[in-house]
Amino acid sequence: MHVAPVDLRAIRQNGVVIRFALLGPMAYALAEVPSSGSSGTALEQPCTLAHWGFVIEGELSYVAGGERETIPAGRGFHVPAGGAEHHFETRAAALVAGFQPVLPEVDVSDKGLAAQGFEILKPRAAPTIVPAITERTVEFGQVVTESWPMSGYLMTSVRMGERAGYTSGWCDAPHWGLVTAGRFAIEWENDVEIVSTGDIFYCPGGPPGHRLEAADPTTFVDLTPLEMMQGDRRLADWRRDWERSVHPMTRGIAVAALG
Repeated sequence: MHVAPVDLRAIRQNGVVIRFALLGPMAYALAEVPSSGSSGTALEQPCTLAHWGFVIEGELSYVAGGERETIPAGRGFHVPAGGAEHHFETRAAALVAGFQPVLPEVDVSDKGLAAQGFEILKPRAAPTIVPAITERTVEFGQVVTESWPMSGYLMTSVRMGERAGYTSGWCDAPHWGLVTAGRFAIEWENDVEIVSTGDIFYCPGGPPGHRLEAADPTTFVDLTPLEMMQGDRRLADWRRDWERSVHPMTRGIAVAALG
């Protein structure tokens, strides 16, 4: 399944607009911080949850234990759960997107969100907002990846060349991703769908399996549970080599240059 930017639900609280969609047990959210910055918003509330995100515009500061780390635009980041209490800050406008597991009991209905203090915004055309990834030439039929293990998930930045993915085997691992440029087909063993720049997609675990096919060059970023990358289950050929392109996490917070 996939969600286009125009189909994202929108809410607002203390000046921050959040556009989001639920994709199975995971939510995708895009936060638009106003020019006044994060002061007085939920971003600055103490937190111990895990985060998997991307800074699209502006910059985001991670603050914990009196220390601060600035995450500039074009970077992916991960904060593991169970660490020091932390919060985020911005001094100006910023766009931050990310994926977050959602427990079944969490009420994300309009009524439930309103009870939490969110203003429900009327549906309207939403801009296509994605992290900028530097263009690099990828050979005909090739798939080039960079990967980062992040607390049970593997974040992967993927570049597909022209006519790539068509000869790959079926994959049964679930993925949550964001298309950053171009478009590609998700071919299922029993269906097919097309995703384009700005779309958020979810491939549930198979069977039925899937494979990703790009007629023209395309790029995307996705998350895959690490446990699904091991064993004898079906995986796309280019995903089996993920350890060759991996960047290990060496700090309490991981920051990855997506491009």
